[in-house]
Amino acid sequence: MGRPERPLDLTAGPIAAFAHELRLLRSRAGNASYRELARAAHFAPSVLSSAASGRRLPTLAVTLAFVTACGGDRDAWERRWRSIAGKGGDDEAPKSRTTAVRPAQLPRGPRTFVGRGTELADAAGACGPGKVPVLVTGPIGTGKTAFALRLAEDVTADFPDGQLYADLSDGGTGTRATDGVVRGFLRALGVPAHLAPDHPAHRIDLYRSLLAGQRLFVLLTGVRTEAQVRPLLGRTARSQVVVTSRARLPALEDAHRAELTTFTRAESLALLGQLAGEHRIRVEHAAADAIAGVCGDLPLAVSIIGRKVAARPDRPLAATAARLADHRRVLDTLSVGDVNVRDRFTAAYEGLPAAGRAALRHFVADRTTSAGLAAAMGVAAETADELLESIVDAGLLSRAGGDGCYAIPELVRVFAAGR
Repeated sequence: MGRPERPLDLTAGPIAAFAHELRLLRSRAGNASYRELARAAHFAPSVLSSAASGRRLPTLAVTLAFVTACGGDRDAWERRWRSIAGKGGDDEAPKSRTTAVRPAQLPRGPRTFVGRGTELADAAGACGPGKVPVLVTGPIGTGKTAFALRLAEDVTADFPDGQLYADLSDGGTGTRATDGVVRGFLRALGVPAHLAPDHPAHRIDLYRSLLAGQRLFVLLTGVRTEAQVRPLLGRTARSQVVVTSRARLPALEDAHRAELTTFTRAESLALLGQLAGEHRIRVEHAAADAIAGVCGDLPLAVSIIGRKVAARPDRPLAATAARLADHRRVLDTLSVGDVNVRDRFTAAYEGLPAAGRAALRHFVADRTTSAGLAAAMGVAAETADELLESIVDAGLLSRAGGDGCYAIPELVRVFAAGR
C-alpha cells in the first residue's frame, strides 16, 4: 500500500480544490493505486500523483487522462480546467504550464484552386464529429494535398481545438517513423516530452485518447502503406483525420474515399487563366489549349507552366507551346523553383521493383491490358496484372474504365522512354 497523500488545504485556492476533486473522483472509482491508474491513463504514476497533489495545476492532457481512467465526464472536467487556467496571475499556476495549447500546423494552401467541386462537397459532407477518416487518392500531380488543404478551409470551423499535420512521404514506413509523428503530435497538444509515456504503444494510446477528447483536424500526407497510418487512426467522435496517398490503400477500412484524376480541359484553362491572366488565355486560346494538352491536363504540370508564363508577360503563349511540343525537352520545361515533374516521377519510378520499372517501359501506346503487357513482356497474365496494380499505387498509371484497361499519362510515357 502506498504512502497516504498529503492533506490538502482547501482554503489555499482553486488549484487545491481542483486536486481535491480529482482525489474524490479517484476514490469513487474504486481508489485504485496510481500505478494501477497509470495502466489506463498512459502517464507515469508519479505524473498522476502530482496532478492530485495540489502543488500546481496539471496540464490539460494529464487531467483528461486522469479523468478518463476514473470514468469521469471529460467535457465537464475540461471546462473546469479551463476556468482555472484562464484566470491567470496565479503564482501556483504559471502561464506556461496551464495555458491550453491550440496547434495550428497546417501549411498554407494554394491561392489558386479550380474544379473539384463535386469531390469537395462529398468530402466535406463526410467530415464531422463521429465521421470516418477521409482518404484522398490519385496519381502523381493531381493535387491531393491542395485538395486536402482546401477541404480543411471549408470544415475547420467544426474543429476549434486545432489542426495537426505530418508529411509521411520521406519518413520511412516503420514503427519508428510513426512514433516520431506521435511524439511531435503529443508535444503540439501540450504534453511535455518528460511527461510522455516511455513505451511507444502507450504514446499511441495517449495520442488516441487526446484525439478522442478534442475537436481536432488532422492531415496526414504522402502516406504509402496502411501500416504507416493505421496506428494514427483511433475511434473518435469529435476529431477528423484526412489522409492523402498515391496508393489506394485497400486495407484501410471504414474510410470515405475521394479519388482525384486529371483536370478537364476547361479546368486546365481556368487554372492557366488564374495564374497567367484570363486576357492572355482569351487572346491566345489555341496556344493555351495546346499547352494544356501537352501537360496532359495534369494539375501539377499546368500549375508549373502557368507560373512560368506569369513570370514572362512579354513572351507569347505560342512560344511556350512550341517549346513544350519538343518531347525531348518537355520535362526540362516542366520545372519552376524547387518544384518539377521529373523529380516526382523519378521518386515513384525508383520505388518500383525492377519488374515494375520494366513494365512501365513496355508501354508503347497510351493504354494496355494485363493480357497485352503479359504478351509484350513474356510473363503470365497474373504477374502482369500485379505489376500494373503496383504501378497504379506508385501514382504512374490509372485504371481506364471498367474494361480492364490501364492508361499511362503522356508525360509519364515520355519519362519512361527516357529511362
